Amino acid sequence: MALPSIYVREILRLPRWTLMVGLPLFVVASLFSAWAIDTAIHRDRVVRNVKVAGETVGGLSDIALRARVEAIANRITTTRISIESETGSGAWTAGDLGVSMDVAATYDTAMSTRRQRTLSRPLNWLSALASTTSAEIKIDVDISKLEAVLHSYPGFRSEPVEPSVQVLQGRLEAVPGVVGKLIDLGETSQVLAEAIRGGGSPTIRVGTVELLPRFSDEEVVDLVRTANKVVETQPELRLNDYQTLLPSHVVASWFALDTTGQEPTLTINQPLVLPSLEELLIPGNTGAGQAQFDVHGDVVSIISSDGGTACCDTSAVTIVLSALDEGPTNALHVLPNRPAAPREAVNRLQALGVVERVSSFTTYYSCCVGRVTNIQKFAEIVNGKWIKPGGRLSLNETVGRRTEENGFVTGGFISKGHLVEDIGGGVSQFATTIFNAAVRAGLDFEYYQAHSIYFQRYPFGLEATISYPRPDLIITNPTPFGVLIWNSWTDESITVDIYSTANVEVTLDEPEVILGESTEETIDLCTHVKTRRNRLWKNGTEQADHFFATYRPEEGLNCDGTPSDPDQTTTTIAVDETTEDVSDPVGGDDSPTTSSPTTTTTSLDNGG
Repeated sequence: MALPSIYVREILRLPRWTLMVGLPLFVVASLFSAWAIDTAIHRDRVVRNVKVAGETVGGLSDIALRARVEAIANRITTTRISIESETGSGAWTAGDLGVSMDVAATYDTAMSTRRQRTLSRPLNWLSALASTTSAEIKIDVDISKLEAVLHSYPGFRSEPVEPSVQVLQGRLEAVPGVVGKLIDLGETSQVLAEAIRGGGSPTIRVGTVELLPRFSDEEVVDLVRTANKVVETQPELRLNDYQTLLPSHVVASWFALDTTGQEPTLTINQPLVLPSLEELLIPGNTGAGQAQFDVHGDVVSIISSDGGTACCDTSAVTIVLSALDEGPTNALHVLPNRPAAPREAVNRLQALGVVERVSSFTTYYSCCVGRVTNIQKFAEIVNGKWIKPGGRLSLNETVGRRTEENGFVTGGFISKGHLVEDIGGGVSQFATTIFNAAVRAGLDFEYYQAHSIYFQRYPFGLEATISYPRPDLIITNPTPFGVLIWNSWTDESITVDIYSTANVEVTLDEPEVILGESTEETIDLCTHVKTRRNRLWKNGTEQADHFFATYRPEEGLNCDGTPSDPDQTTTTIAVDETTEDVSDPVGGDDSPTTSSPTTTTTSLDNGG
C-alpha cells in the first residue's frame, strides 16, 4: 500500500543527513532480508549457479546432488587421456591409470560453495545471481596402479646402458654408459589431477627422471687403463720359421667386460685366444696348414699342398697368456705345432666366398722415380692379403715401418704442410688407390685421413694419406664374405682389384664443397669437401655415408692463414716435381677418423 502523501511530504522534510544514512541502510536491510529468505529456501540445496566438472548443480537437493556427483565420477573414470613425454606417448582411460573422483569430498565442496565466511555470505549470494562458480572437485590418483601401467609401458621407459669397451687403433677404449629415462610419476600424478579438473579428454605432457647405469664410466676407464698395459705387451711369437709380434689389436679383441656382478670386470676371454693365434700364424703353417689365393685372368684359385703342420697345440694358449702376464721382454715365445688336417687351409679359404672381382681402381704416376719404387714395394707386401667377414686390415700393421733395410727409398711427402723428402715417401698413392677400391667395394673404414694438400692425380675429396705409425688406413669388412686384395702395377700406374662375392651396389655422388665458417677469431680459408656414398645391399637395405677432406688454402698455410710451420718458409720440393702426399711422420695430427653405417669423417694431417 502506498504511503499517504502527507507521510511522503514529511519524509522529504527530514534533514538531508537522515536521508543519506537511512537510504543505504534500507537497501542493505532489503538485501539481507532477500538473502535470508532465499537461504532459508535453499538451506538443504546447492546455491545458485554452481557447477561441478562443467555440469550445473546449482539448486539441486541433497539427494539429487549426490546422484549427479556419482554420475560425474563414473564419467571421469572413462575419460580418455593422452600422455606424452620425451621417451614416447600413449593413451589410456582415467580409470586404467588409477584416477578417480572422491565423491564424498566433491559433494561437500559443492554444498559449501559460497557458504563460507558468515560476513561475506550475503555478498557471495548476490554474486551468484550474476555469475557461475565451479566447485573444486577432489581427484585421487592411485600411485601404485599408475606405476604399474606407466612403468611397464615400453614407450615411457628407456633402459640405461652400462659402460662398455671397444677396440680402436689397436687399443681398448671405454665407451660411456647411457643414462636411461623413466616417466616421472609424481609430476604425472599432479598433471593428471589438474587435467581432469579442466574437463574434456586432455592431452598432457610430463617429464622424466633419470635411470643411472649400475657402474660409472670412471670404473670402466680404470679397468681399460689396466688392460691396455697387457694389450701393449706385444710378445714376440714364433711358429716354425715364421716370427711375428702379437699385435695389440688382437690382444685387445680378447678382452670382455662383465657388468653382471657386483663390480665390473675386464678380463681375457680365453676361448678367443686359440682361434686368433691360428689366424695370425697362418704364414708359419706348412703343407695342408697353409694355403694362398692366386688370381689369373680374374679367375680366383687356391694353392696348397698335402701333409704339414698348423698352429697350434692347445698349450699355446697358456704360453701366450703367461707371456702377457710377464709384461714387455725380449724373450721369444715358441709355439707348438699340431698336425694339419687334409685340405684344412683350402677349406678355410673356400669358406670366405672369394669368387669374383667386385671393384677396381687405378692411379697413375711418372715413371722411374724413387716414389714409384716405394709404391710398388708397398703394393707387393699387401698383395694377396685378405679380410675375413667382420675383420680389418691395417696398412701400417701389415707393412711396418718404411726403412732402407725393408727396400724403401727416398721420396716426397707432406710435413707440417710443406712438401719434403724422406725414406718411404710416395706410398700414400697406394693408400689412396686401395682406399678408392675399398669405397667402391662397399667396405668401411676404422680410420682414414685425407691429405691436407690436394693433388690432381687423385679424386677430389676422396683419397687417403698414410705415414708410420700414423695416420694409418684401416679397412673393415662389413660383408658376410671374405675380401681379397690383389695388386698389379706398371711403370706408370698402380691398380688395386678387390675380389669377393658381389652383394652391394655402390654409387657416388659428385663431391660437394662445404663453405667454411668465419668468426672474429679465425677466418676459415680451407676447402672442405664432402662426398656421399650410397650402398644398396642384396637384401634390399639401403645405406648412405659420407667421406670428408679438408685442403689447405696453399702449401705451408693453416686454415686461418697462419704458417703451418713457422720454422720453415720455403718449399723443399716443387709441387710439380713430386707426387708424394704422406702426412707428417712426427708431430702430425693423429686424431682418428671413424666410420659408422651412416657417417664417415676425416681430419687434417699435421693439425693443418
